[in-house]
Amino acid sequence: MEYSDTKQVVDESFEFPVTHTAVVEQIGTTEITSPSGDSITIQEVLAQVEEESYPSSDALYTTIIGNLDETFIGRKYYDDRGGTSPGTEVEDDATVSL
Repeated sequence: MEYSDTKQVVDESFEFPVTHTAVVEQIGTTEITSPSGDSITIQEVLAQVEEESYPSSDALYTTIIGNLDETFIGRKYYDDRGGTSPGTEVEDDATVSL
């Protein structure tokens, strides 16, 4: 499934609170695909956490999304607001956009 579908799957799959074991048993083999095409199962993501239960769909969703690696964030250091790149200095105050 696409990373953006994770919230819907979590919302539709459980009544909360739900145990960690129940999540892994029910949707653990579901793969989440990154924008680069790599994938990881929900079980692999949740193996990194020590939660015993999740009180709400938001808590479970946040735990899953918060433990995905950097391949899921899109273009690293991308900023569509313009300006300077990290680590560069502004030479002229007139070029700074507020």
